[in-house]
Amino acid sequence: MAVAIIKDGKVVKQYVNGVTDLKTNTPIDEHSLFMIGSNTKAFTAILTATLATEGAFSLKDPVKKWLPYFELADPYLTTHVDIVDVLSHRVGFETFQGDFLNFDNDLTSEEIIKKFALIQPTHQYRETWGYFNTGYTIAGQVIEKATGQDWATHIQKRIFEPLAMTNSLALSRQMPEATNATKAHTVIDGEVVAIDYGDIDATAPAGSIASSISDMSSWVIMLLGDGNYGDTQVIPAKAIEETIKPRTINGTANDPFRLYGMGWDIVNHHGHKLIMHTGGIHGYVTSVTTVPEENLGVVILTNTDSNYLFEGMKYDIIDPFLNLPQRRLSDVYHNYYTMNTARDKSQLDTYKAQVEKAVAPSLPLSAFEGRYINTVYGYLDIAQDGDALGITFQHHKDLTVRLEHLEADRFLATFSNSLYGTSVFPFTITDGEVAQFTLKLHPQVENTTYDFYKQ
Repeated sequence: MAVAIIKDGKVVKQYVNGVTDLKTNTPIDEHSLFMIGSNTKAFTAILTATLATEGAFSLKDPVKKWLPYFELADPYLTTHVDIVDVLSHRVGFETFQGDFLNFDNDLTSEEIIKKFALIQPTHQYRETWGYFNTGYTIAGQVIEKATGQDWATHIQKRIFEPLAMTNSLALSRQMPEATNATKAHTVIDGEVVAIDYGDIDATAPAGSIASSISDMSSWVIMLLGDGNYGDTQVIPAKAIEETIKPRTINGTANDPFRLYGMGWDIVNHHGHKLIMHTGGIHGYVTSVTTVPEENLGVVILTNTDSNYLFEGMKYDIIDPFLNLPQRRLSDVYHNYYTMNTARDKSQLDTYKAQVEKAVAPSLPLSAFEGRYINTVYGYLDIAQDGDALGITFQHHKDLTVRLEHLEADRFLATFSNSLYGTSVFPFTITDGEVAQFTLKLHPQVENTTYDFYKQ
């Protein structure tokens, strides 16, 4: 874990603890790199707003103006969805809808965007907030089309270099070659293990940046300084203002006073405005928070995705600055994590017990073999693998799924990459033949499901 507290334009506390990876036990330092996940979105939003202030395009421009291939299922959306819409998650898609298309596969940015013409949005246009990662892929493509330079080059030249963020990387493919990079970790069967970095460069503007606590401190100093860093106006103050202007309501009945700008949550915290975002990507969770009225910022980086400390600790740090009582929310969040982990383990144990009963499906396993088609995704193949079935994917070449029968033609699906979780795939038998099944992912990847039909 690496933590920085920024107050009145200076780093007043920097704390690092732990190791880059469990195998080498190499201690981290202030320059060790962490993937920051969706905290990348603020970089993309501020870059987009900066280019708009310079006249490269207008934030009100329809996406279609810059990307002629952009299509959505509703022709009205195709012509009306604008740059602000895609950066503020108000297009109509459900949170994480279509995200299975975004990671660890062979699709290009353009191919991902084109597939959304085949997806029916869950909600009406601008009806509600729905976290739309592909919106940032779209913004990155608009930037490249309008300026002739790709997103990563702009991030490097317009943000990293003037802020002296010398260790930061724009693309996930650069991480394995970095000399001071942490490894990604998760918990599998109760053990902390290192996992592969995610391949997310096709949707880089949504989550591919890697940075250090030292570099992220410079980023926050600039944000709190209205775009100034040292003697240089790195980002126009107007561009920052555009990103923290409320665009969408993303609150709930229990937490109603929560808004979203572009790349930032805007939250009421006991009468104080917090500008913040979190980031989660293969083996990492991170947090960036500013309290403008206090000229205060907090950055928390961790290299395991199996913790809620990154959420609870920011409030434990911020509250004393706001003269609020110390509530030890880190403990509260830890208890919440422990409860959720126990619940998930109990459910998985129940499924495994069902598998051990060895109840046969209604048809022989060989009947389930074959190619299955989904209009949006493409195809996958199912083949028998001993006393189970195995799935291989058209676009996710390194991903497989093991299917073990539970009961009533429902199979326990264990993905080879733990990020995608363990779930249950129900199959439909029609007239004595396998007709289709429903693919379900971990909710943190995507809540919506994919129906695959047997050829």
